[in-house]
Amino acid sequence: MSDASGHGLQGVTITVTGPVPRSGKTAANGSVHFAGLKAGDYRIRFEHDGFFTLERDVTIKGGLPLEVDASLTEAPPPPEPPPAPAPVAPTNTAPPGEAANLLLVDYIERNPVKEDQLGCTASARTTLLQLKDPLPEQSRADADEVLYVVAGEGTLRLGGKDLPLRSSSLVIVPRGTTRAVTRKGRNPMYLLSIVSGAPCTK
Repeated sequence: MSDASGHGLQGVTITVTGPVPRSGKTAANGSVHFAGLKAGDYRIRFEHDGFFTLERDVTIKGGLPLEVDASLTEAPPPPEPPPAPAPVAPTNTAPPGEAANLLLVDYIERNPVKEDQLGCTASARTTLLQLKDPLPEQSRADADEVLYVVAGEGTLRLGGKDLPLRSSSLVIVPRGTTRAVTRKGRNPMYLLSIVSGAPCTK
């Protein structure tokens, strides 16, 4: 047993399968001897760390010794693992804001204001709007908006299309999309606006 340069290779695991199975490791000169093998067909497997595994099929004839020469080819080293990704610095370092729990119907009755900021967090602003006059067209380049109709009816112009709004309607306005809202009927329209993307400032 040798390497590609012809030098004896020590520590090669040799496994023989066939009528009489055998296994062993090569000595310093690269040789190993198996005695008592009966006639028949055998498969010999040569294994060593850092080398490609090799297999040979041989046939032993009765009463005749058999010498098998083999050479292992060195395998390339495994690829180095990719470097660990650099830690991502937080992009939003604003304070997290305060938690809030509201029953909107009761809140509207107690606070009949045109506009009231209900929540302010590190990445979103929640505002209650009492709509009598139309909300003009608006487009936010760096923030998304969710509109929820608490009460009343109206019309939403979203991306150039008119859509009806009524109580419990939910609208998602992606950043960069133009929207406008017009009240319908005699009663005020109450909208919950949640703008997310940029830190909220009071």
